[in-house]
Amino acid sequence: MAARESGGMRFIAKSLYVSAALSGCACLAFGLRHLHRISKARRRLRALLEPVAGQDARVVITGANSGIARELSWQLLQHPSVALLLGCRDKQSTENLFARHKGRAIVHQLDLLNPDSVQAFCEEAHAFLKGGGAGLRMLVSNAGAMRPPPAAQGFDATWRTHFLGPFLLTELLGRLRCLPGETGAQPVRVVQVSSSLERQSELDASKLEAVAQGEANQDTAYADSKRALLLWISVRCQNLAFKGGLYCHAATPGMVDTELGWHSTSPWLWPFTKFLGMMPPAEGALNIATAGLRVQATECFGRYMDGQEELENLAMERMGEKRFAVEVVKWATTATALDQRAAGYER
Repeated sequence: MAARESGGMRFIAKSLYVSAALSGCACLAFGLRHLHRISKARRRLRALLEPVAGQDARVVITGANSGIARELSWQLLQHPSVALLLGCRDKQSTENLFARHKGRAIVHQLDLLNPDSVQAFCEEAHAFLKGGGAGLRMLVSNAGAMRPPPAAQGFDATWRTHFLGPFLLTELLGRLRCLPGETGAQPVRVVQVSSSLERQSELDASKLEAVAQGEANQDTAYADSKRALLLWISVRCQNLAFKGGLYCHAATPGMVDTELGWHSTSPWLWPFTKFLGMMPPAEGALNIATAGLRVQATECFGRYMDGQEELENLAMERMGEKRFAVEVVKWATTATALDQRAAGYER
């Protein structure tokens, strides 16, 4: 009996050793593959940037203190001609992140929940983009959160972060570029970060009214705000390009391992999501940057991209939703007091 028990224990011990060894090998293989994907994505981004950067490339990025935008910022700064204007809520921590690039990475306060902050950042972005010599000009509206903490007052925080903030920033920038004396400015490639989750949205006029009344549905706010973003681009991209020189596109980064889902996942469960096969931030950064860095970015407008793949020509393929899209733009114009804010520039 004792011999059988001893043999059984040895068998269990050997099984545990084998399982541990196999698990170690699997983890090593996963880690090596992960590093290869990161390296490949970064090489591809550098290859896209090189032919369009020029002598004085200037890029504006929102939400650069974390996730995809942080990775994109770091990679763009590897090119010697690139300078960045980074918008974020926590200015100090972002300055610390990019301290080694001081002078080439300018950090400015940006709180998308506060329209006044968005306007102030827009004015900084306008001055930054029109300055300097010839080279790339690009705006990447990337700041986002799945379920951010609630705003202190007014419109829902998810809607402000993913639609109303980017809407106000881009539309005001377009107005500034149309002022007398602003003609001849270099074209700006604009990338609005969207999500495939917008397909789940059933946004309609009643939902817009609920948002205006401070009664947004938190279960659908993310998808609804992303759909509103695409509808806005579908009807405004041509005017923004022809009048303001803003070539507006949308891009989905895919399922990326970032902090985006923090507010929609239990804190104890969040660390385990890293093993669900999500893309590294380097691949997400490549996917959104491609929409703005490809040569065709200033030869067309309103394209919805997933990396190199064009998902939609928004102006054409959402033509059937044009009437509602126009209503979305009118609603957002009122919600952000866009006309009143822009009127101050025309006096």
